[in-house]
Amino acid sequence: MSDRFFEHQTNQAPPVWVSLNRAVASIIVLLVVATLAIRYLPETSRRNEMRAQIQDLENKLAEKKSILQRHEREERLLRTSSEYLSLIARDKLDLMQEGETLFRFDATKH
Repeated sequence: MSDRFFEHQTNQAPPVWVSLNRAVASIIVLLVVATLAIRYLPETSRRNEMRAQIQDLENKLAEKKSILQRHEREERLLRTSSEYLSLIARDKLDLMQEGETLFRFDATKH
């Protein structure tokens, strides 16, 4: 009889302890998840901000490259094309050649 008593005791855990073990395990998992979320949420938002900054800087770089290409083209034309150089000089000095008619359009922003 004593063997049966101990066998019965070891096979079945009281339902209160099982519930408490599950509750404690759930609380531990929630605490670990909450700690990880609190730790890494600022990092993800910082990463997103840095990506936006990178995109903005890449856009500015592309714009500057475009401006640089235009200036390089204009410099090349000024060095190599006497016709272009003459045109620019006359435009800046408000001069015109004989028989030439100038039309000026004001570029207004809307």
